[in-house]
Amino acid sequence: MPSLAEVLWVFFGQAATALGTVVGVRTLTQLLPPATYGAVSLALGMSVLAISLVATPLTQAAIHFYPAVVAEGSVHDLLASVRRCYRAMLPWVVIAAVGAGAAYFALGHHSPVLVVLLALLLAADCWRAANISLLNAARRQGRIALWTTADAWSRPLAGSAAVLLVGPSTLWVLAAYVLTSAVLLLTFSWRLWPRAAPAARHSSTLSPALLDARMWSYAVPRIPLGIIGWASSLGDRYVIGGLLSVHDAGLYAAVYGLASSPFIILGGCVELALRPIYQTAVSGGERRRAGAILGMWLLLVAGASALGVVGFALFHRELAAIFVGASYRGASALMPWIGAGYAIKASSGVLERVCYAYGRTQRVLLIQLCSVAATLVCTPAGVLMLGLQGAAYAVPVCFCTQLVAASVLARRTIWESGPERVPAHAIATRPS
Repeated sequence: MPSLAEVLWVFFGQAATALGTVVGVRTLTQLLPPATYGAVSLALGMSVLAISLVATPLTQAAIHFYPAVVAEGSVHDLLASVRRCYRAMLPWVVIAAVGAGAAYFALGHHSPVLVVLLALLLAADCWRAANISLLNAARRQGRIALWTTADAWSRPLAGSAAVLLVGPSTLWVLAAYVLTSAVLLLTFSWRLWPRAAPAARHSSTLSPALLDARMWSYAVPRIPLGIIGWASSLGDRYVIGGLLSVHDAGLYAAVYGLASSPFIILGGCVELALRPIYQTAVSGGERRRAGAILGMWLLLVAGASALGVVGFALFHRELAAIFVGASYRGASALMPWIGAGYAIKASSGVLERVCYAYGRTQRVLLIQLCSVAATLVCTPAGVLMLGLQGAAYAVPVCFCTQLVAASVLARRTIWESGPERVPAHAIATRPS
């Protein structure tokens, strides 16, 4: 079980990150008109898509293999493997960036700086994601809390400062994000992982080629999940931008971020505390202990999420008056529906982690496919029939589909895992 210090650090980090996110949204929506805020949101959404395709599969693999790798070698072996895998993906990233830039220019835009800024932001965030994932696996929650808090506060405030200095420009906001991300990366990654003693390094039995192969075998099925997860979580604002306007996308993005953030932070908070312990129990074959941890995890997330949905239903107008600029408050009625969708998604995410823990990433892909299939049908239909309100109605419908699929496949995964194994240390200490 996590120590009290770990739990306190996790909750501090998540609370401070949440507050920074809320302050950032409030400041940017106060300074930027909806059309400009929509353009910034759409640009950052493309960066999120790239990170989901490049970084997330490998960081999930790093968390999965951390206990075994550290037992045989050191965290530097795993970090070096992530670095080699990033280099192997670089040519494909360059090709995608060139293609995206060409499409951007074909649509009539004439600023190559935006593409360059998004590429730089991707590079900084990929290396940040690798380090934070390993910190999570190592249960160094204090360092994670400080890093994520600094990131959540600094980036939007730097963007707001850029708006005050040079005006409401999408490029200057993104430039401030890139500069802030680079400074934080250099600050927090400096001497993050102390070098192992020479004797320990030479005694490592890990083969870099074998470790890389294991990383790829775990990560490759996860790569399609990047675009699928992005489509189910962020794709609706692009549908709105295409079918309605960038102005409407800005309104939707502002209230969407406010309504979804508490549930995302809640899920992340509980996951940071319990996932490393759950992964260790699964890896050790302690099925009963893993089940108890999973039940606690699901109960905490579902219970707290239900309270959050009630809060948004009762007080969405008051929350919008506090947390978004005046130009965005007319869309507050969307918040309870978006919140309900993300409450469902939070519980689904817990069940997906069962498939991750047992290495069944193909099943995670199937769960996400169910969600994105519902999104592709429900979101455009909702927007065409009811505008922004229809997009919000579609959110809980899509994530209900995801929850049903996750429940079925998580149960099947646990059933197929077989009987509980007795840990080796218990066998060694059992009286004869």
